[in-house]
Amino acid sequence: MFIEKIRHVITVKAAFLIFALTLCATIIRPLIIEQSIVFTYMGIVNSLALGCVFFYVKKAKPKDWQAMLLVGIVMLVMLPIVLVSGGNNSHFAYLFPIIPIFVSLVSSAKYTWMTTLIIVVCLLAIYFSSGLLPDYTYENVPHNKTVARTIWLTFSVLFACKFGIEFNRIISTLGNKLSEQAEIDVLTGIHNRRSIMLFLQNASDEAKLKNTQLSVLMIDLDHFKQINDNYGHLVGDQCLRATAQCLKQGVRQHTDQAGRYGGEEFIVIIQDVNELKAFEIAQQILLDIAQSPIEIEQEKSINITATIGLCTRSGDELTSIEHFIELADKALYRGKEAGRNCVIQATR
Repeated sequence: MFIEKIRHVITVKAAFLIFALTLCATIIRPLIIEQSIVFTYMGIVNSLALGCVFFYVKKAKPKDWQAMLLVGIVMLVMLPIVLVSGGNNSHFAYLFPIIPIFVSLVSSAKYTWMTTLIIVVCLLAIYFSSGLLPDYTYENVPHNKTVARTIWLTFSVLFACKFGIEFNRIISTLGNKLSEQAEIDVLTGIHNRRSIMLFLQNASDEAKLKNTQLSVLMIDLDHFKQINDNYGHLVGDQCLRATAQCLKQGVRQHTDQAGRYGGEEFIVIIQDVNELKAFEIAQQILLDIAQSPIEIEQEKSINITATIGLCTRSGDELTSIEHFIELADKALYRGKEAGRNCVIQATR
């Protein structure tokens, strides 16, 4: 999600810069150098087209294909002006290598290579069409220079493509690591509180929309302070990691989620199951935790247990996620008072 937002920002800024540069060139260039009126007309049309794209991308809801729409429009406005200003000898042709870099920043390697191949084909087509279209710059360029510029432009575009793809790969890797660090609890390897609360909010919104059932399991390790006091915090950390593994194995991978709520307390979100099924899942998690002994010394281990507070509600019964968690938490503390190592369901 974070990377997608960055890509949309890059697309909006690129659309604005291209629009602003084209508009400025259309207004200022005729004041500096003498040129054919054709370039002015083309600049006006290009400015209108790019301006429409900029305002659309800025105002519309972010979509993956918006960046490619911008690329397509830029290609369409560049080709005619390149063709009538000297072909591959045109100053505008030197903008082609920038396009693969932009595509690599906002899209995948696949689309970067596709765009690059299209540009290379266009460069070759422009070269072979030289002399067939009028040149409004009226510059006489030797044929060998045209060949050399075509070759170097092609290599520049290919280099820009490769450079952009490698740069994007590094940025994506770093972005994924940052996202993972922001969402994963370092000690246990499962989702942290921020991440699990966001998942619960989304799951709650979906349950309200579809009127399906949603369950929250608040899980607290029994006598955890005594474990830390008697065996040390390293053993306590082992207990937390072992519990996290039981939770990961006890939930469905694509619909449910487990996270560390804080300290020795964990939370599990289960979607679209009834109260009886949620209770069975909670009982299995309880059993898995109890059957996961923690080795503290050679041939010596301790067993851990947990207490679970369970709250299941349908979409039309949900108010806020804070109230939802509060109900599960109250059930958890009733379980503590009842002797621990049990599953207690929230009251209606």
